[in-house]
Amino acid sequence: MNEDHIAAPGVRQVRVDNPAPPLRPGARAASRTSVTSPLLHMRLLSGFRVERADVRQAVFDWPRRSAKTLTKVLAADPAHAMHREQIISILWPDVDIDSALNSLGKALHAARRVLEPGLRRRQDSAYLRTADCMLILNGQHVVVDADVFERLAADALRSGQAEAYREALIAYEGELLPEDRYESWCAERRDALAETYIRLLLGLTEAHERSGACNEAADRLREVLRHDPARETVHRQLMRLYVRMGTPDQAVRQFHICEQVLRQELDLAPQPETVALYDGIYEDQKSRWPPPSLDRIRERAELRGRPPDGNASSSAFVGQEQVIEDMFELLARRDETGVGMVVVTGEAGVGKTRLLEEFAARASGQGTIVLRGGRGAHGDQFTSGPFAVALEDHAARQSAAGRLELARRYPALARFVPSLRGQVPLRELVRDPRGFQLELIPSIVQFLTDLASAKPVLLVLGDLNELDEVGLDVTRYLAHLATRIPLLIAGALRDPDIEIGGLRRIAEAMTRERLWLRMELRCLSRCATDQLVRALLLGVDVSDDTLTGIYAASRGNPLFIRQLVDGIGSGGDMAGACKDYRDDPAQLATRLPARTHALTALRLALMEQPLLRVLGLTAAAGATEISLGHLQTAAAALEPPLAVSVLFDALDRALRCRILEERERGYAFRHPVVGAAVYDGLPRHRRDELHAALAATGDKSAAGRSSGRRLEERWK
Repeated sequence: MNEDHIAAPGVRQVRVDNPAPPLRPGARAASRTSVTSPLLHMRLLSGFRVERADVRQAVFDWPRRSAKTLTKVLAADPAHAMHREQIISILWPDVDIDSALNSLGKALHAARRVLEPGLRRRQDSAYLRTADCMLILNGQHVVVDADVFERLAADALRSGQAEAYREALIAYEGELLPEDRYESWCAERRDALAETYIRLLLGLTEAHERSGACNEAADRLREVLRHDPARETVHRQLMRLYVRMGTPDQAVRQFHICEQVLRQELDLAPQPETVALYDGIYEDQKSRWPPPSLDRIRERAELRGRPPDGNASSSAFVGQEQVIEDMFELLARRDETGVGMVVVTGEAGVGKTRLLEEFAARASGQGTIVLRGGRGAHGDQFTSGPFAVALEDHAARQSAAGRLELARRYPALARFVPSLRGQVPLRELVRDPRGFQLELIPSIVQFLTDLASAKPVLLVLGDLNELDEVGLDVTRYLAHLATRIPLLIAGALRDPDIEIGGLRRIAEAMTRERLWLRMELRCLSRCATDQLVRALLLGVDVSDDTLTGIYAASRGNPLFIRQLVDGIGSGGDMAGACKDYRDDPAQLATRLPARTHALTALRLALMEQPLLRVLGLTAAAGATEISLGHLQTAAAALEPPLAVSVLFDALDRALRCRILEERERGYAFRHPVVGAAVYDGLPRHRRDELHAALAATGDKSAAGRSSGRRLEERWK
């Protein structure tokens, strides 16, 4: 028999004129396979899923758990063939052989019926075959995504072309069978695939470096370290790349990150090659620090002596007066109940940095000696972090005689503070970083102690997440000291980023020892929001509808308030811009300037894929909330699907970062403007994919927007 048959799309032709294998004595003849069998797609990466190519429908109904596991075991095996005793040892290790064989037969029967619902009795399966004592997943009719990834990866590694690397990386949707993370039978291949993914990232890095795309190369290296933070060779490669990009301060910080991770995860010190690279970068930068020019010193002094800018659009400060008063109380109080440090926390854009600036300006006006560190005070010019900037902030304001006296009294600071370089002959540099730290830390402590003996001192460190290991040690030491002398340390903290490393350890210790007070800065109330909008639009008659719309879209976040006001102002038609915002505040998001969307895109670029897909689904659902049930159904309908465990991990992360929040019936973006920016950043094919997944939930409101048009109108 040699007939031609017309196959449906996605269905592979199967010849039926092949001779059947010889029968063993006593065996009964089985019917041959069906004339045509649809191709099956088996997804193992980022979660197990089986889909029939002819109907594009996923298989969900597994009557026996053992049938599903049997299928996964065969799919995960590189050869897709295993001896029945191997399978028994995996699925029924503690069961006698007769019972195990009986269970295997039932599991195999159930698996075949799930994959081929129309399979007739005693008919051969096109997908799960047996030969002697072997169970085989038929590769002619089954496509496994892990196999596809491995083939693409092999081609990319062989060619070395950037486009081939990208194609292979796209095929790696995530960890192999995350729901079976602790099962030994898939561990070896999971590790092999993960290592291949790392090799692809490193290969793409080399391709980017050859073409001069240093930023893209650095992104790939950082992605490698997110998957394997203890890979020391990658830390070195990233350090060299930072130097090539002209940011050696990042290279120094990368060394400290490497040192910290190796100690925590492997209890090892960096290799001599890494230390030598760090020493070379560090000493080269030290030798390049020029003494500041007289003009630059005068410029800094003028900026610090100048009162806050009267331009309301850049310096309006409302709604946080009580927090300022509480901070002044801490600055004035010096007894056993006092703390030496105040830390301002809160969501991004809530005004932590602005609050510290206001506090520092008012404290300086009342006679307090203020030392400003962090990025806000020309911090990008130095490589030694917020303490270098804070001490330079003070030294640059001194006279030449004053700087000379500081350099003589604190010789270690002469190598640390740019304005003190050249004041006195420097001793031979200490090549051992630890030795330099042992000299530097006591000098910083003594300098601040002496300074506080004359007047109260406020040390503003800015973003504590930017502190390296040395800075964290100094901070903790000073916090102890500050409880006994008129010194108050102030800083800002991004809570969701405290996950690993020295900052979390220091945070826990200082909270336990009551060395600092954490003040959470909340978004502005409706009244304070109205006050800020009027201050930003000084002289403009602002309607109640405008105020209502801005508050609804910003939820009182000062950053979003300013950007929405800027967007409305640039639109020119204030009345038209604010029309109907009361009913649909998400429309206001389109008035955001381009930089808001760019900042959102940069933040999203640092997130892992499962979290991005969950945020995309939530954004595609519109300005309303999405229930957990609908989110699970839509996540399962994605290609490839998100396993429930992966979905929950992504939701945890989104809530912890305060991007999403829990509502009465589900989840929604904490700020509508963020959801609008997320959706606006999606390409059209991704939007269509998300709408189709939401339509699978049966939610009429989501399905009604599946074309994307009505959703875009809702956001815009």
